[in-house]
Amino acid sequence: MAKLNKLRVAYISLVGKPANKKDIVYKSADGKFTDEKTIRIRKSSPEGLVYGTVYEPGVKDTDGDWADPDTIRQAAHDFLMKGAMSAVDENHNEEPTGAQVVESSINEKGAWEVAIKMDPKSDTFQKVQKGELTGLSMGAFCEKSDEEPPAAGDANSELQKSLSALSEEIKKMALELKSVKEGVAKVPKSRQLSLDGNAVTITEKGDSGLFSEFDFNALA
Repeated sequence: MAKLNKLRVAYISLVGKPANKKDIVYKSADGKFTDEKTIRIRKSSPEGLVYGTVYEPGVKDTDGDWADPDTIRQAAHDFLMKGAMSAVDENHNEEPTGAQVVESSINEKGAWEVAIKMDPKSDTFQKVQKGELTGLSMGAFCEKSDEEPPAAGDANSELQKSLSALSEEIKKMALELKSVKEGVAKVPKSRQLSLDGNAVTITEKGDSGLFSEFDFNALA
């Protein structure tokens, strides 16, 4: 069980269903394969598009490893920034298929999703359609640390704290607005008000001179 850090994706591979039912291969810093993870192709279209989720944050894979949202987002950004969109092969043979990553996004859960475009007449896409290539796999370098993912309750707790703080702020604003309304209600209708922040100037109707000045805070 480990947290994946400094994840650097070298290529994305279209793979068939291996005997061990695992699809993802990572490389450690020394270049040796260390882990295999499962990522399935979500769907494909007749236009030659293949859609899949590369990695989801905070969820342990079959080996108990996981990555946080920031690590996944950075890996996705780095992959595009280095222009690796055409680094798509079959079964980790590291031979370009002509396919390219044409869409890359981080969904609301922080998971990295991609769309891979290929010639619908190509052998690679035909294998996808026939079910010979069923998964997305990525070759990557990474470091590991012995950490557990945050529990779902922890995430909910943080959300609850944010909602509670927002609720308190709304209550405070409502009280301030009520104070302003009560202050205005105390002013005779024959007078005119001039507001400047909390400062109020009252002028008698028909009189150009100042009648009085006060601060709304004094009315609370």
